[in-house]
Amino acid sequence: MYTSYIGKRFLALFNEQNNSNLSAKEFFEKELFPIFYDDESYLQSPANTPLFQLIAQKKTHIKEERLKKRDEISSKISSFENGEIDSPDMSFAIGYASADLHGTTSGQISSIDLPLKGEDVYASWIGAAFGIGLRGGYNILSDNDLVLKAIYDGWKIYRQYVNQTKNIANKIESWNSVWLAHRFSRNWDEQNPRANFHPFSSKKGELAIQRNSWVQILFSLSKILTNTVLTVYGYSLGQMNKTIGFIQIKLPELKRFSEMYSSIFSHTKGTSKANLTEMYETEYGFNVACERFGLIGLRAIEPKDLKKYMPSKYEKGLPKLKDDELSLINYSIYITWIIAMINNEELLKLAERFANDLTHFVGAEKKVSTKRTNLVETLLSSKNRKDFISALTEIVSEDQRLVSTCNELVDQLMTKIAPDQLILFTTLLRFKYLSNNKL
Repeated sequence: MYTSYIGKRFLALFNEQNNSNLSAKEFFEKELFPIFYDDESYLQSPANTPLFQLIAQKKTHIKEERLKKRDEISSKISSFENGEIDSPDMSFAIGYASADLHGTTSGQISSIDLPLKGEDVYASWIGAAFGIGLRGGYNILSDNDLVLKAIYDGWKIYRQYVNQTKNIANKIESWNSVWLAHRFSRNWDEQNPRANFHPFSSKKGELAIQRNSWVQILFSLSKILTNTVLTVYGYSLGQMNKTIGFIQIKLPELKRFSEMYSSIFSHTKGTSKANLTEMYETEYGFNVACERFGLIGLRAIEPKDLKKYMPSKYEKGLPKLKDDELSLINYSIYITWIIAMINNEELLKLAERFANDLTHFVGAEKKVSTKRTNLVETLLSSKNRKDFISALTEIVSEDQRLVSTCNELVDQLMTKIAPDQLILFTTLLRFKYLSNNKL
C-alpha cells in the first residue's frame, strides 16, 4: 500500500510544478497509461491485472484490447468505491494483497477497515512506477522530491528507447535503476540527456537492462543528497510479494567514504581512473545487509572478499597480493573502507611508516634466519590488543630502533582504536607491508 502513498506524494509534486490540479485517476488516464501501456510494448508488467492478461494472450498489439483492459480496471475501482467490492486487491491495485486467503500474497490481508478510496487505488499505479530496481531482485521506493522528479523525467526517454528498439527484455524498475545512476552521475548533460548513456546490454540474444547494484544506486544518491538520511521502502512484487520494510540510508557516510577514496587514491597509479561507483562490490546483498544491520551506512557496505585478507584462525600464512589493475583497485577500496571505519586518516600514515620499518626490519635479517620474518607474520596475524602488543614487544626486543614507532602504535591502540577495530587496523598494516614486499 506504500505505492499509494508514493503515488499521491508525486502527484502533489507534479501538480505544484505544473500549476495543475489533476486527480490520481486523471493522471493515470492522461499521463501514465499513454506512456506505459498504450503501446504494444509495455514499460511495466503489472502482474495479476487485466493489462497483464494481454501479455499472456499476446494481444498487447491490439489497441482496442488495451483500452478495454484499462476500462476494466476503472470498472473494478468504481465497484470498490460503490461498495460492491470490500477492499482493493492485487488484480487492480498495485502492491496490494490478494483477493482471498488462497492467494500467494494472502499474508497482506487485514481485518482492519482501512479508509481507502478510489484515488488510493489509482495512486498505487502511479507509485509503483517509481520503483528503483536493485540487482538481486529487490526494489526500493523513496518519497524524496529530487528522486521522484528525476525518475519521472526518465519515463518519456524510456518510451523513446522502447519505440526505437522492440522486444527489449526489461521493466520500469530496471530502467529507473540505470536512469537514476546516469542522471546523478558526472556524465550527465542537461542539454543532451542521452549523451554518454548506454542503458542496454545483450543477454541471451536479447537487449536487456542490467540493474545496478544497490551500492551503486546509493553512491549516486549520496552525491546529490549529501546531508540526507534517506528512508526507503524495500520490496519485491511478483507471484509472491516480498517486503523488507522501511530502511534508513545514511547517505552522508557514503559521501564521506567516496570523498576519502578520491582524496587518498586520486593520483595513485593503477587506481586514479577507477570509478568507485561502478567498481564497488559489497559483501552483502541488500536484503541481507538490511536484516543484519537494520540500517544502511558505512558498516553495511563492507567490500566484497575483504575477509580473505583479514587475520583468521583458518589462514596458513599471510595472503598473497596481485598486481593487476582490478586487484589494485580492490585493495584501494579495502584500505579506504578500513580507514573510514576507524575514522582516523592519520592511522594510514602511521601504518605506511610502520610497514616501511617492518620491511627494513626483515631486510636486515641474516639470510639463514627467518626469526624476524616470523615475528612480523605473528604481529600481522594478531586478532586482539594483547597479541598485537605482545608481538610488538618481541619486535622491539630484536631491534631497539623501532621503540619510538612501536610506542606510538601502542598509544594509538589504547586511545584511538576501539578493541573491535584492532583487526581492521591489522589488516590495513598487512596491505601496506605486503604491498612493500610484493607478497
